[in-house]
Amino acid sequence: MKTEFYKHIGALFYAIAKADGNLSFEEYTKLADCLDRDWYHIGAENINVIKKRFNNLQSEDKLAITCYESFIDYLHKNPGLFNSDMKSLILKTANDIAYAFAKINKSELNYVAKLNIEFKKREI
Repeated sequence: MKTEFYKHIGALFYAIAKADGNLSFEEYTKLADCLDRDWYHIGAENINVIKKRFNNLQSEDKLAITCYESFIDYLHKNPGLFNSDMKSLILKTANDIAYAFAKINKSELNYVAKLNIEFKKREI
């Protein structure tokens, strides 16, 4: 179950980074930095699950909207996995990724804002 959870987190972070149709080296570097700095408590194995999912989606050149919607569907089906601390951490990382390259653009801002709204709908 945890592996599936972290795969969906990786897909979300990919969607945020790819929201504008491009994925920059700076965005991936920011993701790696955030995972090392803020997600260390989940363990190296789970961090690698997130990175691997992100990289696989990049290799497949998946659309951001597809990955984002997949994450939202997972959130709707598993709201209990997303406590307030996890939501905050996800939003912080999503913002950091969005600001990594040339600050934030409209597409990335839109995904982060929609994610914040989805999380607020499901307050625990």
